[in-house]
Amino acid sequence: MLIKKYIICFLFLLCGEILLAQENRMANDPPDSFIYSYQEVAGTFAALYNGKVSLPYTQQSLNHPYFESPNFSKGTLCYNGVVYIDILMRIDLFRDEITVIFPDNPQRIVLDNEKTGYAVLHGATFIVSESGNNTKAILLELIDDGLYPVVRRYRMTFIEEIMSVGALSKSFRTQIQYAVCIEGEYYPVKNKNALLKLFPDRKQELNKYAATHKLKFKKQIGQSIIALVNHYENIK
Repeated sequence: MLIKKYIICFLFLLCGEILLAQENRMANDPPDSFIYSYQEVAGTFAALYNGKVSLPYTQQSLNHPYFESPNFSKGTLCYNGVVYIDILMRIDLFRDEITVIFPDNPQRIVLDNEKTGYAVLHGATFIVSESGNNTKAILLELIDDGLYPVVRRYRMTFIEEIMSVGALSKSFRTQIQYAVCIEGEYYPVKNKNALLKLFPDRKQELNKYAATHKLKFKKQIGQSIIALVNHYENIK
């Protein structure tokens, strides 16, 4: 009986050591089945999962702050050096955020702007630039990609107004601003004079070109900026 007890104790200790060894192996070297399972779910979008979850707007408004549509649409995204095609996303102009969703995953992930190279959605291309006070990276629509890129900035604010009947109206208002990038710096352009100051070496020639081609900076400022910048690039 004493020998049987020793045998039982020995087997019990041996099983404990085997279980402990298995636990240590799993902690240091996850089994292949676990890795395969994660890759199967995440697919090529695994790198995009590292982000914060998009928060819904709590206040009702007459319009929405998203570029073109509040619905998720397929686009092309360059993120952290990897290009993703036909990925569902939307662009929040009020928060300066790009949100993506994945197949079979209801979570809406907000991407890190500093890792975003560009995003193409609804026929428009958005890039990222540091704001003037260097507090956050902002989204800019690239409308001309030449030697001196021209960008469009959607500056959006949330407005609350009391209507004549006493009701409170809430809506998003958009102010469109333009800028020209010269040697990595973005210079705002509000009118023709502001643009001519950026190219003092050909100021008179550019002014003559604008008059000859009847560029309308008040009514068509975006097209006029592109036309004048492209002309400067050609004569440069």
